[in-house]
Amino acid sequence: MLKIYSYVVDHDFGLAPNPFGNYCTLAVCKGSIRSSSNLNTGDWIIGTGSRALEQVSGKKYISKLIYAMQVDEILNLEDYWADERFGYKKPVLNGSLVTMYGDNFYHKDEKGNWIQENSAHSLSNGSPNQAHIEKDTRGARALISENFYYFGDQAPFIPKTLKGACHSGVGQKIVDERLNADLINWIKTSFNPGIHGDPVNWVTYNQTQINL
Repeated sequence: MLKIYSYVVDHDFGLAPNPFGNYCTLAVCKGSIRSSSNLNTGDWIIGTGSRALEQVSGKKYISKLIYAMQVDEILNLEDYWADERFGYKKPVLNGSLVTMYGDNFYHKDEKGNWIQENSAHSLSNGSPNQAHIEKDTRGARALISENFYYFGDQAPFIPKTLKGACHSGVGQKIVDERLNADLINWIKTSFNPGIHGDPVNWVTYNQTQINL
């Protein structure tokens, strides 16, 4: 049976999720969702707004839909790193904001140890951040979607009849299955797939840096 995983997005930099190019991916953070044995292709993930996003932007985001993605494919992080389709998601920290927040930066050395390439999750000097390595590789899977709706700073309010889909705490929840059909129908009939806005946290950057 189709499931919808719902969680609160505290930070929206275009990293988790990373909606750029032909794919929306969730490859870092949210290890409990990425590692869930109950998550299958065909299931959906939605991220809704938080007070943290409101504080950084000065706009209302609670009860808004930041993004929705249907999981089309699940890869382990090593296969994600090696897959040519996702080479453009490898970070380039001296590039645009899009490339700075690439999410494809984990692979293993010959001894089986995780390598974290210089990325948004590294320390400020570019060296590996062990805390992020442990959290990100706990899931060790990348969730991939070609059927996604990313709104970011243009996030719409979720209709009152569907607000039960919003999570309000730490972690995530599986949406009451009685809401699933109506929620997905609202998304599909109200919006076109793809990118509708910039990541909310980009408001902290000089807009001239943004180069889609």
